[in-house]
Amino acid sequence: MRHGRPTGHVLDGQDPSLAYGKTSAAGPPLVLLHGLGARWQVFQPLMMRLDKQFQQYAPDLRGHGMSARTPGHYGIRDFVSDTVRFIETMTEPPVSLYGHSLGGWIGLMTAAQRPDLISALIIADSAIYPADLDPQLVVSYLADVPVALRSLAKSLDQLDPEVMTHFRDGRMLANYAPDKLLSEVACPTLLIQGDESQGALMSDADVKRAMYLLRDARHVRLEGLGHALHVEDTEVVAAEVLSFLKPLPVLKTDPHGHYSS
Repeated sequence: MRHGRPTGHVLDGQDPSLAYGKTSAAGPPLVLLHGLGARWQVFQPLMMRLDKQFQQYAPDLRGHGMSARTPGHYGIRDFVSDTVRFIETMTEPPVSLYGHSLGGWIGLMTAAQRPDLISALIIADSAIYPADLDPQLVVSYLADVPVALRSLAKSLDQLDPEVMTHFRDGRMLANYAPDKLLSEVACPTLLIQGDESQGALMSDADVKRAMYLLRDARHVRLEGLGHALHVEDTEVVAAEVLSFLKPLPVLKTDPHGHYSS
């Protein structure tokens, strides 16, 4: 079976402009948010594998890839605002949202604050409680993946250095309160945890606390896969995404997050 390759576009006319990849197949909308230092192309293998199942969109976060730089404005609320605008402009909400690493933090806050936009949330190897997280470890997967995948390191060349400054000095996550956010998420949520021995960042403690606070949560641990799990084994991650999303009904929500078929 041939899978369509996502194509690159730019959402202009808004501030900031956002580059994004999309697939052309019909289906329920799935939005993918990349991690710190990455760009939308990190999802290309996964998007191709899921091409027949979903209409997919993957934006470059501000300051990443080909999206506009916004010096001094790289807080998580800025990323959430962009995500909300992107979903409202490019899709027919509600959408399923897959967030990896930083994308998982953004997805969590978006789902908590705008339940009308998100029907299902997948948090892929985010350190949900990121206290004392080493900034270099967060982006190390972009350089340490196998030789065939090292083109991903181009993401770091396109990254606004201020993004990392905001992360290192704490400004990026100044308004990130995981306990509160987890307790406010109403939609079904899947935690995809990698293998800490392989460099994964979602800890057992993260999972235990999140599963306690989330209303409708599922969890899977992928042994042998590190932080770049959807790149390291696209087939396994795609299978987990499908297993989680396919049985869920296609829902609409009102502004208060109340669902209807």
